[in-house]
Amino acid sequence: MKPLKPVLIALIVLSASPALAELYQWKDSEGVVHITDRPENIPERYTGQVRVIEESVPLLARDEGEMVQRGEPRDGRGDELYGDHPLEWWRQTFMKRSEERSSLESGIAAKRQLIEVYEGGRRFGQIYASGEVETYARYKKELPDDQERLSKLIDEIGELRRKAAIAGVPRDIRGE
Repeated sequence: MKPLKPVLIALIVLSASPALAELYQWKDSEGVVHITDRPENIPERYTGQVRVIEESVPLLARDEGEMVQRGEPRDGRGDELYGDHPLEWWRQTFMKRSEERSSLESGIAAKRQLIEVYEGGRRFGQIYASGEVETYARYKKELPDDQERLSKLIDEIGELRRKAAIAGVPRDIRGE
């Protein structure tokens, strides 16, 4: 039954088109690769060796009896892989993060400008309607949270760039 277990695991993994949840992979002391979607199924002595497969990415298939290497074309069956993701995934992820950052930065700039105009007007005796006062108060309250989100997003983009560089993603896609 022992030789059949790795084969069954491989068949299950290779027959699934996309992985829909996090998968956890580790190799035991006999060299057998194990994969599970439940972290509680990982033996404690292998927790330090676990590799987490996070995204919903099509798994590699066999190509004439050999596993296709990452970063190599898969004979018309999709994009080449960089790390665990196809190039298009990297492109879309960087584009999405860039749009989020741009939107957040412009929102922060607009809020700062309104706050400056409001506070400048108050110094010169300007009287504002209750809606303007409420907007000012809301923006004043939201601004620190927005700045913190921007800081985290910038860190996240930096980490994504680091991982992309390690995976060999071209510089133009990484935004460098």
